[in-house]
Amino acid sequence: MKHGDNMDSRHHADDKIVARLAEALSSGLPVRVHRSAIRGADRLDGFVVGTSAAWTLIALCSDLRLDGWAAVRSADITKVGWRGGPDCLTVRALRRRGRWPARAPEPAPALDGLADLAVGASRAFGLVSLHVERDAPDACWIGEVAAVRPKSLRLREIDTEARWSPDLSKFPFRAVTRVDFGGRYERTLLEFAGPRR
Repeated sequence: MKHGDNMDSRHHADDKIVARLAEALSSGLPVRVHRSAIRGADRLDGFVVGTSAAWTLIALCSDLRLDGWAAVRSADITKVGWRGGPDCLTVRALRRRGRWPARAPEPAPALDGLADLAVGASRAFGLVSLHVERDAPDACWIGEVAAVRPKSLRLREIDTEARWSPDLSKFPFRAVTRVDFGGRYERTLLEFAGPRR
């Protein structure tokens, strides 16, 4: 698959966005993160559990349940909207289950660069989902990070039937806009995956 070169000209998150991310991180309240700079990118509901100038980590939440983490490029975030206060149903339900405040995984992935982020998440969770949303907003590629080159990652992909690909796929750093890991889908694929070829 060909990966595009078109990059957003911004390199750093807007000061208002940085302040809102910091507020979301300290408050532990649910948010919806918008990335309208990327046409077709998902809005992400959850909790900000880590942020840096390069990447922001969100504990994803849907149907009142936490479901893994998504790291998105901080510069792509265009809006952080509140999804409820400390007494909203999401917080009350998670608190009762001992899952609030939401936390980053242990060990927490590095958020200062894609290589360390993806490698750390792959080692800790076995699989990562890489998104290249500027080229394919409705797709992701799941696998283990098998190698890092100066400007790209190599992924040993796993298919929807939990079968490993014999070949490695190349993902230029500049193309990857989101990295997911630790969700139910990735955990299920890993559970049923056979040995790597």
